[in-house]
Amino acid sequence: LGAVGYAQSPMVEIEGGNPSALGLLAFRWRMALSRHIQAQVPGQDGAFSAAILTGDRSGIDPAVEQDLRISTLYHLVSISGLHMTLIAAAVFVFVRYGLAAVPGLALRLPLKKIAAAIALAAGFGYLWISGFEVAAQRAYVMTACFLVAVLIDRPALTLRSVALAAMIVLAFAPESLMEAGFQMSFAATIGLISAFEALRRQGWWMALQTDPRWRFVKPVIACAMTSLVAGTATAPFSAFHFNLMAQYGLLANLLAVPMMGAVVMPAAVIGLALAPFGLDWLA
Repeated sequence: LGAVGYAQSPMVEIEGGNPSALGLLAFRWRMALSRHIQAQVPGQDGAFSAAILTGDRSGIDPAVEQDLRISTLYHLVSISGLHMTLIAAAVFVFVRYGLAAVPGLALRLPLKKIAAAIALAAGFGYLWISGFEVAAQRAYVMTACFLVAVLIDRPALTLRSVALAAMIVLAFAPESLMEAGFQMSFAATIGLISAFEALRRQGWWMALQTDPRWRFVKPVIACAMTSLVAGTATAPFSAFHFNLMAQYGLLANLLAVPMMGAVVMPAAVIGLALAPFGLDWLA
């Protein structure tokens, strides 16, 4: 089925594989999009942009990769739940509020469900272009569970969606159970869901969420809690696989993740929408 290991010398292909036509097409589109992004945004900024949008990390300097790993920010360039959620959320918001700006459509059509269906398709396109990595598969299945719940007017049960994602990923690639990507992705997700479900039962946390006096501090505290929980859950796996223990991961994520959510990923979605018109350089 597959194997996981490390080598000191570069990999050498002895015999070519037999990829599917769709797989080859996705690879060509991914590399073409990566080259286009790096032509629009030169240097390591362009390499980072290409990595978060296409999954092509070949342009990132090894020293920068090492810095990202040491600071626990490598998840920003590894297509995972953060990227899938932000892409789907950005598409959902743009479609829903864009259609709501037209009164005739807003009064006649279920805009929320239309936006959910388009976000579902956009998420799958993102998964396909990025190469179907394990973390991206898990993220898409969970995002799909949420969006399908919107379509059928049901609540999204998060821990069940994690279990469903694990079953689907392992059914297609059981060897991924031994990979760092699978272990760290699911450890972080389970830790976050469990922690925030426990926090919802705490009176001080609910007061923090509802008290208007904390409205500006609340996002910072939520981001700090997210970074703390995810970092704690993935620390043993990071130590085992990479011989690294984060020293300032909480501070690094507290500075970087809000910028990803508020600026970088929305601009990426706008850039993709403007690309057919040659205006993506604006984003």
